Formats: sequence, structure tokens, C-alpha cells
Amino acid sequence: MSLVLNFSPVGFTDCEIRVGRLVYGADGDEVLEQLRDKHNGTHVFRRDGADGILGVPVTSDAPIIGDPKTIRLKEHLGLTAALVRNALLNRLADLGATSLDYEPIEVVSRKDFLRIACAHGTAPPDWLGLRLLYQVAIRRIYFYRKEPFIAALVNVRTTRLVERTAAELLGDGFCLEGLYVGRKVPRKDPRIAPEFKLLGCVRSVEGSRLRLTDTRDGIDAVEATDVWPAKDSFADCLSFVFKEDAARISAALERQRAALKQGPAQLDRIRRVVDSLRSRQYEMAPGAPFTFGSFLDDSARDFPELVAAPRPVYVFDHTGSQTSEWHDQGLNRYGPYTAHVQTLAPPTICVICQRSQRGQVDQFLRKFFFHGVQIPPSPRYLGKPPKNYFDRGFCQKYALEQIRYEYFLAEGSSVDAYRKACQEALETHGNGQRWDLALVQIEEAFHQLPPERNPYFVAKLSFQTLQILVQEFEIETTRNWGSQLTFCLNNMGLATYAKLGGIPWLLQASSIGVHELVIGLGSAEVGDGRLGKRERFVGITSVFSGDGYYHVSNVSKAVAMDQYRETMLKSLRTAVLNVKAGMNWQRGDRVLLVFHAAFKRFSHEEVQAVANLISEFSEYDIKYAFLQVGDRHPYMAFDTDQDGVRDYDTGRSKGQYAPVRGCYLELGNRETLLSLTGPNQVKRPEDGTPRPLLLSLHKDSSFTDMPYLVEQAYAFACHSWRTFLPISFPVTIQYSDLIAKALGRLSRLDRWNPDVMLDRIGKTLWFL
Repeated sequence: MSLVLNFSPVGFTDCEIRVGRLVYGADGDEVLEQLRDKHNGTHVFRRDGADGILGVPVTSDAPIIGDPKTIRLKEHLGLTAALVRNALLNRLADLGATSLDYEPIEVVSRKDFLRIACAHGTAPPDWLGLRLLYQVAIRRIYFYRKEPFIAALVNVRTTRLVERTAAELLGDGFCLEGLYVGRKVPRKDPRIAPEFKLLGCVRSVEGSRLRLTDTRDGIDAVEATDVWPAKDSFADCLSFVFKEDAARISAALERQRAALKQGPAQLDRIRRVVDSLRSRQYEMAPGAPFTFGSFLDDSARDFPELVAAPRPVYVFDHTGSQTSEWHDQGLNRYGPYTAHVQTLAPPTICVICQRSQRGQVDQFLRKFFFHGVQIPPSPRYLGKPPKNYFDRGFCQKYALEQIRYEYFLAEGSSVDAYRKACQEALETHGNGQRWDLALVQIEEAFHQLPPERNPYFVAKLSFQTLQILVQEFEIETTRNWGSQLTFCLNNMGLATYAKLGGIPWLLQASSIGVHELVIGLGSAEVGDGRLGKRERFVGITSVFSGDGYYHVSNVSKAVAMDQYRETMLKSLRTAVLNVKAGMNWQRGDRVLLVFHAAFKRFSHEEVQAVANLISEFSEYDIKYAFLQVGDRHPYMAFDTDQDGVRDYDTGRSKGQYAPVRGCYLELGNRETLLSLTGPNQVKRPEDGTPRPLLLSLHKDSSFTDMPYLVEQAYAFACHSWRTFLPISFPVTIQYSDLIAKALGRLSRLDRWNPDVMLDRIGKTLWFL
């Protein structure tokens, strides 16, 4: 393995500079913003501790604002980074360019992929294009046990340009109805390009005015001369300009974008940016020069240590003697965990499907329940055919002696047709016994429908109201064959078994001698349109033990964002009470609470609220850790020794330069980069080189063993009972996202009563 980070270290002398210091008072944020707006060409201002603001004159004739003071640059790396960023923005302005934002700096290249995609002799209009977008983030870097430094983090991607007003497009004969438009709002800093502010969707055109729907701030009409179409109108503009040639050009653009996302191409483009930055010397303040260095790779003395997280061990019996490092192999060899500790009653299942699809569904379910799939030899597989993961059927794989299912047919794909079929099933009620599960056949197109017009959610409402779990499958899936069908059936079988109350496997617990509880927080936005009333629902899962056992309970719910903290604390209190009773905690026992979240940074107030709650359990020695897990960051890692792996379907290589799954770099004592999508996990060659996850530990956490927390997060990213495929986030977050998304959508149905989840179904894995 040969690792390269997209870091260009900034070199500078640790000199002294003169600054001015002002007081940061009650209105500090407002004062800081005013200072920056008024003096953006001559000074850089930044917070200094809890009560101060430092102002640095960056031109030779600029006065000191505030009380004069002398500081050293390396003692104020945050301020130094801001000075470096300011110098780069000034350099852009000198070249006549602007940045799309302040941090990261974003510059649109002149290179237009649309022009390249056009046939010889055909040129696109100047207002339409697909350009390279270069991003440079200036960050303080604190590698673990290394000297801190500043670096430019460089990335490259593409951006769509539609630089024509709505009025001009109307004059061309372009139809704007159904497209979103917005204004370009000038910034106070002339070095930053105007901000595009989305206003609404065009409902109709009345002369020079556009009537809007799904609007911002109650605006219902705008002048066409004042607005521009949003970037997502690019495809419509492409079709308008190129007519019948648009499909070919669009395909060519996608090929170019896919090529750019490949590791070698990404790294080459980034190197060019760094070479350009290195070609000159800059000055962050008078008498304070700086330069950019070459890319940081693992040959550098200060490069962080690369660690391979140990593979999780899956347990298939209560004694812990039947284990495997591969969950599916362990299932096939030992059977599910539940089969060794209890016997599941033969399940009774109702099947909801469209009458016209009954024949296909029947063949599909026979394969699923009883026969499995056989993969015949085929020239489609270039070389050795893929492994068959579902050759025995659900009953045999999960040690179920028998199963009974009955069909109830919908007379079409409408909501009413599905509702009637569900009602018939509920009235039949399995000869007087409640159904254990409802299998619902849907269509792929259903996923695009709002909940109130989606037959699947109407069916889910009907069954879950009466405490019956639901498992969907697409009719398109029944038409698959070979390895593709085995993957689908294998994943469907795993989720179905878990919904029936079975435990497929557990994780081998750590040996640190504490009761571990891992709580995942996830979220989903639900609402109409892009600007209309939307609400973020926060899903709070109940608790996982350190061995991956999911303590299903009725505290799993989704709440609106403004109720999040109160509900989290209430859920946590209930979960701790339930688990301590069930696991017979004794006075003085050590307890570790680990929180995972992907959608937000934990605030000091949230951490303090949990600490206050923990004080209620003073008889135990409780530590806690708040870990944010995210993929929206500027860090990239490339393994230049990684040639990728062969894609079965295309024969092409995928995942070039992607570090292997499970390796991690400690960026600091509270930040780590973890690879959860290695070459083998990249789905298609077109997906390119994936971005690692950034794991950040809140500074107020009382448990701070970052390697332990990272390796635990990796183990939980190998532990979903929804799919055998490796997932790109820990299951703690995956489950809570699923809860939030499902309950958020159900909340939009008139007949939904959230109190349903307080009953039996709330104690199941209903959301898989």
C-alpha cells in the first residue's frame, strides 16, 4: 500500500506579526461580521478565545484596528489559516476571477466538457456548459502525536452551468413551466461570486412575469429578467439546444464525468492544481511569506500511522464457540443464532400482489422459500462465475421446518386496489390467527410517489396499525436471473428472518470489562417540493449492546427536530433502565455509552444534558463518547498501489486507488479517516474512487480511546441485518435513518397513529 493524501502543506516562517485586539462581547457575532464586511480588502478578523477578536492588517498601509499586540503565527494556527485563505482569494481577484464561496475556495475552470462531447463542427452555446470545479480548503491539521501544521486540501469535481436569464430562455422559445428559478444575490465581499438563491418552481408564464409554486418567503411571482434557472434544468436545456442529439451528448458527458472520478484521473488533476500553487510565493501579511509544498504521502516523516481494523467475528451460538469472520459463510455452516437458543414457530404469511403478476410472483416465492436459485453456465461471466449465495431457499438456510403463505390479489397498481387486497387479508386473518408477516409486491416506480399516493405505504399503514410487519419486493426483482437474483433473495431472506423475530448472528464482544451501549441517531427530511414545508425527523434507535444485540423496544421513534433533545434524553433514560434490569447490572459496574450521529455535530449543551442524566445513575461508573460520522468533508486518500478489482458485469476495473475497507488514519487525537468502501465494495466502475468517512469525537466526551471507537464503528458497519453487503455507515446510523424515514413518511398519511409503535410492533425490527 502506498498512500497519498490530498494535502499540500503550507510552509511559513514562525515570525511575529502586529495585530489589533478587540473585545468580543454579547453582540460579538454581529460586530465580527460588520468588521469583515467593512474591511474585507485590508484586514482579516478572527475570534480569539472566548472574549476577543484579532484583526490583522494585510496591506502595508492598513492601520491596526483595536489594541496593538504582537503574536507568533504558529501559536495562532486558526488565524494563520484564515490569512492564507485571504491571500489566495486576493490572488484570484488579481487574475480577474472570483470564488463561488469563502471556504472552501471554489474556482470554475475554463475547460468545458460539453464542448468536447459535441460532434465535430457543432458548438454549444456560451451559456450552457459542464466545467471542472476546483476546490481548495485551508485547514489546520493535527496528526496524532505529530507537530500541527496548515495544509491546502485540494479536490476536483464537475459543475453544471446555465448562465442565461429566464427572460432570455423564454425569448428562445424554451418552456420554463415545472422548472425551478432563483436570483443571484451579490456578496459584500467582491472576491466572492453572487450567491444563487432558489425562489420557487415556475407554475405558469404571464407575459414577462413568472407565477411560482413551492416558493420561498411567500413570493408568488417574479420578473423573468430578474431570475435564472436552477442547475437541475441542465438536462432540459440540453434537450432544447441539441434536440435528437441530446441523448448522445448526455451519455458522452456521463462517460467524461465517470472518467474524472477514477482515482488516477482525480489525483492527476489535483496534482496540477498543487503544481500551480507551488509555482509562486505568497504573502499572508506584510513580511510574512508562505509557500505550498508537494502532496503528503506515506514516505513523509510526519505522515499519520495507517492502521488496519480487525475483522469482526460473528457468533452463531450462545456459547460463542461457533464463529466465523464471514457472516454468510457462518450462516450456511452453523445456521442462525436463534436456531441454537430457541425454536421459532412456523410463520404464517400473507402475500399482496397484483393479479396480473401472480404467476411471476408465485415462481419467485417458490425459489425464495423452498428451492433457491441455480446459476447455469453463461458466456456473460468472463471467467469464473460468481458464487451462488442462495442455493437452498429461505426455510433451509434459516432452519425453519415449515412455512405457510396465502395470496390476496390487487386488481391493479392503484392505492385503492392495494388497500382492498390488504383489507381482505386482514379480514381473513389467517384462519383466526394474526399474520406474522405481510409480503407486498411493489413496482420500482412506487419509490418516486409521495406516501399518500404510494400503494406500499398504504399497505404498510394497514398492516402496521394491527401490529403486522411488512416486507416489500419489486416485481422487477422477480425478473432477475443468475447471480443478480441470488443477491436479491439473500438480502430479502436476511431482513425477513429478522422481522420474524430471529437473530441471524451476534458480534464477538470486546473484553474491556464494561457494559457497552451504542446509540445511533439518524434523520430524514419529509415534505413536498424543495422549498415548501419540510420537516426533519430524527430517528432515535433503541440501544445496541457491544455484541451487536439490538435491544428493540418501544423507544424507537422519529420526532421533529425541535423535539429531538427532550426525546433523546427520555429514550436514553428508558433504555438504560430496561437494559440494566435485563442484564442485571451491579453497583459499581462500569458502563460505556457511545453515541453515533451523521446528520449534525453534537453541541456542548447536548453533551452536558446527557452528563446530567447520567448523574441519575450514580451507582455505576459511566463514561460516554459522542462520535460524529460523516462523508461531507474535504479529505481524500489514494492508494497508488491499488489497481482495482474486476467488475463481473463489465469486465472492467473498479475502485482504482481506493484504500481497502477497514483501514484508518488517525488525523488527530479526536479525528480519524476510516475507509468503509474499498475496491471490492465499489458498485460500478463509473463510481470512481470513494471518499472515506471522517469520525470526529466531541471534546467533552469522557471516554476518549479513539482507536477503540473507530474499530467499534467499523464492526457495526459489518453488522446490518438488512443486507449482507458491506454498508457505508455503521448500522447504528443506518437503522436510525430507516426509522426516521419510515415514520416520517407514515406521518403524512391521514389514518396513521404513531401510538401504534408503543405496542408489540415497536419491539421488532419493523423498519428493515
